[in-house]
Amino acid sequence: MSGIVLGASSATGASALLALWIKPVQVAGLALATVKGFDLLALIAPVAVLGAALLGTILLVRRWSSSKTEIGSGISDPALDALKEKIRRETSAGNDGGF
Repeated sequence: MSGIVLGASSATGASALLALWIKPVQVAGLALATVKGFDLLALIAPVAVLGAALLGTILLVRRWSSSKTEIGSGISDPALDALKEKIRRETSAGNDGGF
């Protein structure tokens, strides 16, 4: 701050004051990313990886949820079938199992 005040006292006019204020701002502006070359890749790569991960997750979940395997296909036990039918009747009858 003292450099700006000292510089402003020796320089005359608003343009000199503005030039003294812009000089530190230009140094901070160099830290901004440019949009060419490797800097462009550094800006786009994280977004691209996030998008690919999201797409992969969506495809994995869709594939996992669409695969329907039949459990116990081809195996038939009359006692087990009778038990399954009894369970279906008791649960679909609307009673809560005694609770």
